Amino acid sequence: MTTHFARVAVAALLAVVLAPSARGQMRDPLGQLEPSVRYSVELLLDSARLAGVPTRPLESKALEGLSKRADGRKIVLEVRRVLRDLREARSAVGARSEDELTAAAAALRVGITRAELARLASSRQDKQLTVPLVVLVDLISRGVPRDTASQTISQLWQHGAADDDFLGLWSGVQRDIVSGTDPGAALMNRAREIPSRAPVASPRPE
Repeated sequence: MTTHFARVAVAALLAVVLAPSARGQMRDPLGQLEPSVRYSVELLLDSARLAGVPTRPLESKALEGLSKRADGRKIVLEVRRVLRDLREARSAVGARSEDELTAAAAALRVGITRAELARLASSRQDKQLTVPLVVLVDLISRGVPRDTASQTISQLWQHGAADDDFLGLWSGVQRDIVSGTDPGAALMNRAREIPSRAPVASPRPE
């Protein structure tokens, strides 16, 4: 899989799994909110800045609610939930990019625990977690049991799987599920095709 294709695939997965709402060409994307709702959302955006988490996911959630004509109170509650998830994700993985942190927050929403995220982050070796986390979220959304998905992605990550490996896994599992294979079995079968890329430990000098 080429680097260009990998970037395109990641962008597509982020769009599907994280579902950010388009900000469009509006100079003031939150301008259509009711004044009281906008005030509450702006306070949450300020809290996000102080916490060092990205504000775009919060704005996107507010705009999503606006597009669905949701009640103002519900919009504020949903934006607050996104902020809580981002804070929790940052605490667990110490993310270094907006996509990585947003992916970690999405993982929390589908049932991945802070402890599981922390274990992945502790073995990152300066690699971004965005792709494995996005793939993990998408697999769970397609019916792969949470524990099966979490354990498989974690093992592949610890064995040195690269972004291309995870993207290939995602593509293969997706095709198998469409063909009628049980989601959990599809993941296990495809995972066996990925070779371990963990570095071989050097022998200790005698």
